[in-house]
Amino acid sequence: MKESLFDVETALITRRTVVRRFREREGAAFFDLYHANASVLSSLLPEIVPTPGTALEAEYFVRGQLAAWLRQESLPFAIWDKENARMIGYISLTPCTANWRKAQITGFIDKDMNRQGLMTEVLQSLLQVAFRQISIEKIALIMNAENTAGQRLAKKCGFLREGELRAEFQRTSGEPIDAVLFGLSRSQYESC
Repeated sequence: MKESLFDVETALITRRTVVRRFREREGAAFFDLYHANASVLSSLLPEIVPTPGTALEAEYFVRGQLAAWLRQESLPFAIWDKENARMIGYISLTPCTANWRKAQITGFIDKDMNRQGLMTEVLQSLLQVAFRQISIEKIALIMNAENTAGQRLAKKCGFLREGELRAEFQRTSGEPIDAVLFGLSRSQYESC
């Protein structure tokens, strides 16, 4: 267990979003979000979250995310639109090492909310928690090589492209997908 995670923020407020830990009974909202974005998720981010076939499966996923938070296996958040109180995304900070020295961020936002700067707000807020509260030394972002919007987001938030990962993901059809690795160290973050 990492003591600094006991007091980590469970809700991050940005200008237009509320990014908070999942709660029980949010499976239906997650199910709706996932299925509204299924075509994007299956092609750009096939391994971010498992496909919930029913609202009940989505509730199991949500409760699993809550349990993962409590076990300090990851810090998954639901992203909510402040204006209409609708779940519009998912973002998770997951350790790559047992002591949380290195971590990876994964997530997505509703396709209808793209290109509005919302994910920039969310990511910047999560980076602040990661580097200042948890004392992570380095964060990685791995994304589909075709995800040019995600790559722009990474660069906008200070991440540097570190390499390419051939056949890192797989579409549901079995076709391999190349990925791009971005990294951001604590010293880079603090110098921005």
